[in-house]
Amino acid sequence: MSINPLSLSGPWTHVAEGYQAETVPAFRQYCEKALELVGYQTGGKVIDVACGPGTMSIMLSGTAAEITAIDFSEGMLDVFRRLVQEQKLQNISIRQMDGQKLEFADAEFDFAFSMFGLMFFPDRMAGFRELHRVLKPGGRAAVSSWAPVSESPLMRLLFGSIRAAFPERPEPKTNLLSLENPELFKEEMEKAGFHGVAITAFDGAWPVTDAEKFLDSMVKGSAPLEMMKKNLGPELWAEKRKLIRAYLHENLPPLPAVMHSRAFIGVGTK
Repeated sequence: MSINPLSLSGPWTHVAEGYQAETVPAFRQYCEKALELVGYQTGGKVIDVACGPGTMSIMLSGTAAEITAIDFSEGMLDVFRRLVQEQKLQNISIRQMDGQKLEFADAEFDFAFSMFGLMFFPDRMAGFRELHRVLKPGGRAAVSSWAPVSESPLMRLLFGSIRAAFPERPEPKTNLLSLENPELFKEEMEKAGFHGVAITAFDGAWPVTDAEKFLDSMVKGSAPLEMMKKNLGPELWAEKRKLIRAYLHENLPPLPAVMHSRAFIGVGTK
């Protein structure tokens, strides 16, 4: 069975700085929606699994009693640690760890989050079970995943531009064996032991003011696109970038505009 490169730490370490600068600002809205859906309450202990550069943890630093944040990418954690130091945050503990094997006792946390992280785990069920295990009885979890490309205008535009440069690439199809399938998403959370599971679609807004800046932002903040750029080399990437840019100029709506990208957010109770 082939391994998804995004289940390895290397691509995320490589993109860590760009991810923080370009992608995190738009990701906050998904975190805010997850907090609303999970019924977040202040003063509890929180675990943030596959935390990346700490988007959710930093948002909660002023309201949670304690936050434990884990990720397998040392590069992402380096960025996170720098932000914690710059902002003088005192209640966040950061550890490099496998989210499929959490090194914590049972029933330690009031809330558990995994924003666009658990979706890439080689063993998602292990990730869901571990989230469930470390929650206190009555504790709540929120997990997010991207919806199928077909449901997101932003992703359709982005994948269309890539196919303009790489016409041999197939059209993206919904992976029914992934968390793109909300029925499977719900089923896996329930199998892990969560009850009252609900999967909610949320359309996040991504402002676009300039085609060139949009392209650069998408590449810098995307592990798959950065991997593609690195593998092609400077000369071939420059040629492909021209084709991508031409597609964007032709297919973007009149600027400035707001594009939308849909996520599924699953919440459940232990």
